[in-house]
Amino acid sequence: MVTAIMTKVAKNNGFYKLPYTIIRTAAIIILICPAYSAAAEWKIVPRLNLIETYTDNVTLAARGSEKSDFITQINPGISLIGTGARLKVNANYTMQNLFYANGSDSNRTVHQLRAGENAELIKNFLFLDSNANISQQNISLLGPLATTNENITNNRTTIKTYSISPYIRHNFSNFASTQARYTHNAVYTGVGGLSSSQSDNILLSLTSGSAFRTLGWGLNYNKQKIDGLGPSVVNERYMGNLRYRVSSKFSLTGTGGYQKFSYTSITGNSAGSFWTTGFVWTPSDRTNIAANTGKAFFGTTYMLRASHRTRRSAWSLNYNQNITTTRDQFVIPATVDTANFLDQLWTSNIPDPVMRQQTVDAFIRDNGLSASIFDPINVLTNQFFLQKRLQGSVALSGARSTLVFSIFHMLREAQTQGDANSALFGINNFTLNNDTKQIGGNALWSWKISPRTNANIGAIYIKSNILATGQEDETKTFRVGLTRQIQPKLNGAVNFRHTERTSNQIGSEYRENAIVASLLMSF
Repeated sequence: MVTAIMTKVAKNNGFYKLPYTIIRTAAIIILICPAYSAAAEWKIVPRLNLIETYTDNVTLAARGSEKSDFITQINPGISLIGTGARLKVNANYTMQNLFYANGSDSNRTVHQLRAGENAELIKNFLFLDSNANISQQNISLLGPLATTNENITNNRTTIKTYSISPYIRHNFSNFASTQARYTHNAVYTGVGGLSSSQSDNILLSLTSGSAFRTLGWGLNYNKQKIDGLGPSVVNERYMGNLRYRVSSKFSLTGTGGYQKFSYTSITGNSAGSFWTTGFVWTPSDRTNIAANTGKAFFGTTYMLRASHRTRRSAWSLNYNQNITTTRDQFVIPATVDTANFLDQLWTSNIPDPVMRQQTVDAFIRDNGLSASIFDPINVLTNQFFLQKRLQGSVALSGARSTLVFSIFHMLREAQTQGDANSALFGINNFTLNNDTKQIGGNALWSWKISPRTNANIGAIYIKSNILATGQEDETKTFRVGLTRQIQPKLNGAVNFRHTERTSNQIGSEYRENAIVASLLMSF
């Protein structure tokens, strides 16, 4: 059982450091390159989202213990977009205020932020990337899996991340190009034992230029130090790669190198040489397939990355496996972005791009989705683990409808001791989160009834296994609703959702029905 430590979002320095870091990063950009920011085109759009929800099981309690409630939300937000020749900024912030009619002691405010920036500080030489994110997610597969912040559970927390990365790029004519990049990032989870972690990373690379048309090559060195997951851990990797061009559309690839982690592995292996061999095939500008197989210190490896686009469809299939951590999964970009999928394929009746993006974001939120279109739960753990993840998606757009479908399969195998989780699950339950498997997917269908009215249907399915204990749960969510553009800057929506969880563990099953009505106003 999830212990009481999950019930609190601990107040830590991360809450205060995060806004400070964002302000500091913005100040650096503005002070170092005022001409760039002045030359950029800026668009600021405030908004207000009003939501009223009725749920018959606000706590996602087991059958017989359900409690109903009305939930009012008053959610102001703002979007900031800056576009210039040497500066790009995109930020979206929402303050979510939740008020409960039957449980005012649960009233709370949570924040959501998605912000990114890229600046060219010295032309063709010095660059700066930075981003910051605030979101909420489930902590563990053991507790109720809420799809929104409306439900009151002990299994949800706020995740705050930021990253700042200055780097240098230089071309040696057509012989080679080089990059030297430093990245600092931090993750704050608000959960005891996982409250904060920081990482510093150095990347050096040298890549062949156009003079090497038939046989390309590259050299890379990467060193990462992670603090906050127990003893400091260093990940160091040396790698070389070759690419032999068979034709203009097909190339053979190979890599080789050495990687070493400083953690104590429960498998007995934390360092060793590696190699891969594979190919890259690009039959057209809209189709790309890359695949390889090889050996590493943790076993046989496979990688697949395939994508295909047409005027009315987008397809994606990916598989990878690597040693990683929960905190690193929070700071890497999503493989496929739901909003981009919908925005690219929707035949939208909203001409303003910012309002269209807000409508897409509201659709994602109302349908219980996250920024990533296929999103197995990133279970919070201090452990290093071998992650094997397969994910696929397709989006189809017709004259009046859009269909988005995705699937995933993810297996995590622990590489370090389970007692790293004792602060989270209790000293007697630290093995409960060692190895996990998740299988699932989601489907979304949007049909344009009229120029200003859409019908939306969505379904989410996830099956999770705690392999150490044999616990197996299935969670299914179904949603149906209508969205309507009432005025050019006013959209309304009504949604019904049904969530049901079945389990082979007594007391883990629940069911919920909810009706959600919302208004989204842009100013």
